[in-house]
Amino acid sequence: MSKHIQTLINQLLSTAKSRGLPQSQLAEMAGISAVGLSKAKKRGDMRASTLEKLGKQLDLELIFTPRRSREKAAEAIKSGTFFHSSGE
Repeated sequence: MSKHIQTLINQLLSTAKSRGLPQSQLAEMAGISAVGLSKAKKRGDMRASTLEKLGKQLDLELIFTPRRSREKAAEAIKSGTFFHSSGE
């Protein structure tokens, strides 16, 4: 079980619930079975493509962001230190 994947699944389901959309209906809209979604939730694991399908139904997108704060990231980009070279 991945803590981060479990968090993403919980965020999707929480957003759906806050919009009055039952988990089973979200699954159906995304083209997956309600049982499959329930099992993935219990496992705490799901393919990125499935997360993307579920997110699309809620007008959400799956993106990666730097672990650093946005301000630190912007500062690092401006100073040219955001990406670290391997010494080549």
